Amino acid sequence: MKTRKTRGSNTVRRLRSLLKGIPVGMLTTRTEAGDTHSRPMLIQDVDESGWLWFMTDRSSRKACELSQNPAAAVTFQSPRGDRYLSVQGTAVVVEDDHKVKEIWNPTYRAWFPKGRRDPEIVLVALKVARVDYWLVPRGRLARAAGAATALVTRRRYDPGGHGTLQLA
Repeated sequence: MKTRKTRGSNTVRRLRSLLKGIPVGMLTTRTEAGDTHSRPMLIQDVDESGWLWFMTDRSSRKACELSQNPAAAVTFQSPRGDRYLSVQGTAVVVEDDHKVKEIWNPTYRAWFPKGRRDPEIVLVALKVARVDYWLVPRGRLARAAGAATALVTRRRYDPGGHGTLQLA
């Protein structure tokens, strides 16, 4: 598998490109006892500084866990199964009316019936430190042909590329 490391100004742009079309990731936090706890989260924004933004409510379990231990990870899989990302970083719970206004969508009333000014709304901002990603051929036929070639040539199957983005 081809491995590529990326640092510098292009890393946020590359991260955005890798996340394109993947609206939901599994946010993982640590409980007070040290166990991991994961849940799906809708990504709201990837800003210019490499922060991922999510919306939640102030009394949520994740907000409590992040206040105890800010280390967090988010995993993503594209709908076609051709991209996988593991994002690690440090998360903080943020109250920011301006950012809420920027990302607010009327459908969020299902979770926040009082609207965008609901006092329960807080944001989870994850400062991305590292991203590992895997790119896999889209079609099953391409993957099957690659596996068959590996069997015939007796060389390890290389399904795509792997890379790392360093943001911190």
